[in-house]
Amino acid sequence: MPHRTHFALVLAVLLLLGMTQLYAQTPQPFSADFVTTTPQAQKMAGKWYVAMPKMRLDITSMPQQGPAGGAMSMIADTATQTVYMLIPQQQMYMEFRGDNQQSPELRDMLHFKGGSDPCANDPEKTCKKLGTETVNGRSCDKWEITDKNSKKSTTWLDQKLHFPVKFQGSDGTMMELSNIKEGAPDPALFIIPAGYKAFDPSAVGKQ
Repeated sequence: MPHRTHFALVLAVLLLLGMTQLYAQTPQPFSADFVTTTPQAQKMAGKWYVAMPKMRLDITSMPQQGPAGGAMSMIADTATQTVYMLIPQQQMYMEFRGDNQQSPELRDMLHFKGGSDPCANDPEKTCKKLGTETVNGRSCDKWEITDKNSKKSTTWLDQKLHFPVKFQGSDGTMMELSNIKEGAPDPALFIIPAGYKAFDPSAVGKQ
């Protein structure tokens, strides 16, 4: 897998994991732009689409552009416990299914339940509500999350959408949503496009 594709996958999973594990209620349908910045000043931008039980993350701009191109998408289906990574430039997709996935992060992002406490279903984390704040015009509950290694992250959870509109990781990685539009996205966004084939490493050469 090209280096930039691997980087994008890891960072996308970080975003998805940071959000899906914090749901107190089922997220409401919406679409939004996003920007993520790492401590190394690397930026990634794109679009979120949410219509549970499915989510889609379109990455349109990222660092370390390479042979696979500058765009990719991830579709998560929490009902079937499946994640698909789409590579438009190659008309290919990669599938990661449930507990058979090699990545524990991808497994975790597909396992979340409701509850009054964002950390109620994760015994390895504790949550502390810090109050309410407005982020990009959205009323949010601000939560501090501490993991088993005492690392802290912060999430601003939209009170209406029940989805984080801002997230700061323990390493300083920052994600923020903007241009939020309520309502169900086009269902076609959560389906693998016609003509896409399963990922073939030989198609990108010996890079």
